[in-house]
Order: sequence, then C-alpha cells, then structure tokens
Amino acid sequence: MSPTGASRPRLSPGRNIVVKFGRSAALGTAAVVAVLLVACGSDDKKDTLSTVTVAQDTAPAPTPQLQRQATPTQELDAAASQPENRVISIGISDVKFSPNRWSVALEEPITIRVTNNDIQQHNLRIAGLDGEFETQDDAITDPEALQPGESGELTFAPQVSGNYTFRCDFHPASMGGQIEVNAGSP
Repeated sequence: MSPTGASRPRLSPGRNIVVKFGRSAALGTAAVVAVLLVACGSDDKKDTLSTVTVAQDTAPAPTPQLQRQATPTQELDAAASQPENRVISIGISDVKFSPNRWSVALEEPITIRVTNNDIQQHNLRIAGLDGEFETQDDAITDPEALQPGESGELTFAPQVSGNYTFRCDFHPASMGGQIEVNAGSP
C-alpha cells in the first residue's frame, strides 16, 4: 500500500512488458510517463510543480516535386493551346489526340473534356507527380474507356509547375501529349 492508501500494481520479478508504438504515440507516451514519474516521485515534494519538455518533430513537410515525365509518343503541336473558361477540349481521331499540347496556370483546376471521334476505344491518362503511368497519382478520364462517339472528362488541378505527360492507355506507343503548367498565367 502507498502512503495514500491506494494499492499499486506489482510485477513479478523477471517479467518484462514490451509495448510497441508508432513515433507519434511513442512521443506522447514518453511525455505521459515522464509526467507520471515526476508526479509519483517522493512524497517530500508534494507541493512542487515540475515542467517536462518533450521534443517534437517540427520539420516542415517536404515540398512536392514533379519527377521526370515520359516523353510524349505522339509528336507535339508546334504551339500550346490555352483552356477556354478553364476547359480543355481534346478530340481523338485517327488514333491521335488533337490538340495535344496545352498550357495552364498552376493551382488552377481545369476540366479536360475528351471526345472519341475514332472507330476504337480510347482514354486519356495524365502521369502524376511521380512521372509514372498506372500509379495512384494519375488522373484519368471518366469513364476510363471511351467508346466510339463517347465523351469523358477529368479534373486536373496541378500543385507543382512543370510539364505533365498524357497518353491513351489503349495506344500508349502512338498517342500522347503534354500539359505545361506555369506558375503565372499560361
């Protein structure tokens, strides 16, 4: 029994308790344990308050960066087209995107509207920040397969400037393009 009359839990000699925590939980647990150890110390200092300082990870989050993008497989238009009222309209015919080179402003969400005027199915996929296709950060038309005569859309809101590559997943060796994202107005 403790001097206050409360019983304290006892561990048998030779028994260890192992508890695993993530980094945040470990810091929080360390702070609580430190406070309890100070508070549960000797009864000689009942009225003394103690301050416990716990180190925190205050490093800023890393800034996202655009990784190297694949080279578009389709020859790019000579000049970049501009969205109209924040909408990019791309047609598909003869297994080609037209227009296939665009310039947009950074952090300005745009709608990309794709119309399949061809005789086979297509789509449009933009490689994300990792520069790779078929990864979670890609943007792809909805629906993912545009049948002949069908249209689809996607919203693209780039957070990092640079050149993003897009392609057709069904014809990646022949259909592609680029969206140039600029910090100022396109």
